[in-house]
Amino acid sequence: MKVIVGLGNPGLEYYFTRHNAGFAAIDEIGRLSGGFGAQFANKKNLFCDMAKVDLSGTEVLLVKPFTYMNDSGKSVQAVLNWYKLEPEDLLVVHDDVSLPLGRIRVQEAGGAGGQHGVESIIQQFGGQKNFDRVKIGVGPDPGGDVRGKYVLQVEPNTDLWVRCIKYAAQACLGWLEKGAVEAANKFNGLDLSVNDSETKRQPLDIDLDPDAKK
Repeated sequence: MKVIVGLGNPGLEYYFTRHNAGFAAIDEIGRLSGGFGAQFANKKNLFCDMAKVDLSGTEVLLVKPFTYMNDSGKSVQAVLNWYKLEPEDLLVVHDDVSLPLGRIRVQEAGGAGGQHGVESIIQQFGGQKNFDRVKIGVGPDPGGDVRGKYVLQVEPNTDLWVRCIKYAAQACLGWLEKGAVEAANKFNGLDLSVNDSETKRQPLDIDLDPDAKK
């Protein structure tokens, strides 16, 4: 079993903001999971909305914490404890102001980079950083006191935003099938803001058929 957690803030007033890129990616993965898509349920004891899906023959928990961004670790730790999983089974999807809009980065372990939701998870893990991430660029970073307002605004470039969310979801599926290194090789070099032929040729071709490997 694997866990893919998208970070964000609960409530409709936040849903379409830059800070909720992780939630949006989780919903996109759920949409891709077949049938009528993933059915999320409120798990009060785990402080999240959760769906259990089968992706390429692997049981996956899709998680959206409702603890608000800065306390995301509370939910993530509860989920891992409940299902007796380790940080190595976890992928966290989140916004990153240090990356420009149009860029996605798959990362093995590492620090929080100033992302408060990731900081909360590392703190709950007692300083352990051995979980992978998919970062969705929402920059350029305005810096200083403006940053807080910036990430809570809706991205005006809607077309590019939707494209980034779709590719981030595919990066998560790539991590699930091939691991962080191969997913990084496929997605980290893309600049989705450049509509050249090279970018357009990059396929969204992750195989979600659980029978494909049999």
